[in-house]
Amino acid sequence: MYALQSFEEFWPHYVRLHRRRETHLFHAAGSLACLGILAAAMLMGRPALAILGPFVDYGVAQASHRVYERNRTMPWRNPLWHTRAEFRMLRLVLTGRMRSEVARAARTGAPAEVR
Repeated sequence: MYALQSFEEFWPHYVRLHRRRETHLFHAAGSLACLGILAAAMLMGRPALAILGPFVDYGVAQASHRVYERNRTMPWRNPLWHTRAEFRMLRLVLTGRMRSEVARAARTGAPAEVR
């Protein structure tokens, strides 16, 4: 999955690791919490607080993988692609289109498990 050449090739693999609605909701909550923490850090003039945002997002997201998906992801292997995918998934969740994206990715057939 990490040997792919582009984000668009990576995206269907990422989606297949996020099949369940519960995972989508946890990821959305984590992403929104991260954005809220980043905004609070800026508004309060406390840049050190901004460091907490990504850790909150990661913790919430990984918990959803352990509980609902029963798989693991490795965002540190390509943090830019994972961050971009997180925000694309957030947009799709908020617009109600993530379920159709999961169905589309399932049709392409690559394995979902990442170890």
